[in-house]
Amino acid sequence: MKLTLLTAAVLLRFSILLLLGVTFLSPTSARADIVTLTANDNGKQVQLNVGDQLTIRLPTISPRFGWRLTQSYPGQLTVTTTNVLPGISSGVPGAPATFEIHFQATGTGGLDLALVSAQPGTGYSTLGGFFHVFVTIDKPGVAKNVNITEYGNHSRVKVNQGDQLQIRLDNTAGSQYTWEVMPIANNVVQLVTPSPTQPAKKAKRKAKAGSDEDITFQFQALNPGKTTLRFLYRNAANNEAPPKRDFELEVEVPEPPR
Repeated sequence: MKLTLLTAAVLLRFSILLLLGVTFLSPTSARADIVTLTANDNGKQVQLNVGDQLTIRLPTISPRFGWRLTQSYPGQLTVTTTNVLPGISSGVPGAPATFEIHFQATGTGGLDLALVSAQPGTGYSTLGGFFHVFVTIDKPGVAKNVNITEYGNHSRVKVNQGDQLQIRLDNTAGSQYTWEVMPIANNVVQLVTPSPTQPAKKAKRKAKAGSDEDITFQFQALNPGKTTLRFLYRNAANNEAPPKRDFELEVEVPEPPR
């Protein structure tokens, strides 16, 4: 009898400790978030962590039509499912159907996520047939490469210390106009390349005069704080001429977690 009572007491104590262990561990366990965007989020910045799910719901004229990605994002975002559904909010009142696309965040980085309508100009979308958000995907303790194009003009981006920030701007080969980065006011980010560089795949063959080419500026996030990066597209042969266009990006480097 004593042995039975002792065994029961030990089992009860073990069960209590096991329950307490589950209670203590559950708040700190990793949890993936589900982020849902609609047409109202066009042009915004989205912050994800590796493992999070991203759902985008956009209006379409009927279940026969939808939206498509302008490019793929291997190693960062993976498309899991796509659906065209009636009666689900897309952020545009009166849209007869909603195109829904699901992503899984699989790797760190920053990217311009852009979709175009399969049937643009239908009047059912306030987007004009184009949807764009800037996505950054973090993983604690892992530096990432953040890539921004001119779609991100006059937007904001958050990068961590040690992250690489690449800004890719449109240029015309053989033109007198060239991009110039303005002096940076503080020591939040630093220009890594002393002059803009072209992507390696285009370096093998010289671009034909008058054709489009990309110019890339590379920065590194150094210290916590906020700064604004500004670029001017100027006539290199006439410094007094007004710039043809400009590019601005607000950059925030948060304090590292303790």
